[in-house]
Amino acid sequence: MTIQKNKTTLSSSQLNPELEDSLSDKQLKILSFIEKEIAKTGCPPSYRDIAHHFDYGAVGTVQDHIRALVKKGYLLKEKGARGIRLAFRSAASTVPILGTVPAGHPIEAPQNVLGSLSIPARWRGELYALRVTGESMRDAGILDGDYIIVKKQNHAHSGEIVVALLGEEVTVKYLENKPGKIRLLPANPSFKPIELAQGPETVIQGKVIGIQRYFHTEN
Repeated sequence: MTIQKNKTTLSSSQLNPELEDSLSDKQLKILSFIEKEIAKTGCPPSYRDIAHHFDYGAVGTVQDHIRALVKKGYLLKEKGARGIRLAFRSAASTVPILGTVPAGHPIEAPQNVLGSLSIPARWRGELYALRVTGESMRDAGILDGDYIIVKKQNHAHSGEIVVALLGEEVTVKYLENKPGKIRLLPANPSFKPIELAQGPETVIQGKVIGIQRYFHTEN
């Protein structure tokens, strides 16, 4: 099973993939917007669409950024108002969905591969996806039914969102590092923090670098 229909990829300052250092912040945001629009509608945005989204007063500013992205190998330019397409460096790859993870109370660690998700090929590292259940990360923009993209690693900085293994149970939370212990913090006041008297390398299974959401409509 490969999930592709009705996809929206979301990002925030906490949920950014690790990207090429050659991209400026504005170029990265424009590239991410183009990827999102293509994933959602099947068509690239026009220059005017991009200018409107970023509140640019002139289309020429967008043209400058598009030229830079073409030169760096992320986009290809064709004729027409929507003559933008992703280059090989921005092509899609897939990651396995390794099960579910609760944004709530911890549950048994996932074991089954549930399918795969498409992600930009420029995302780096050993990556996998998990389906979120629960509402404890609601205020971080991670909702019940979302898919999180996780980079496998056993370390992270305070304030980053991690997948943590607690014995044989797994959960997704903000990480807070303290001397000799860590706290796993929800993003919903209805849930309590989890305090652990151990180092983060013993519990962290990966860092969340992105999310995908699917909208299901009735026929």
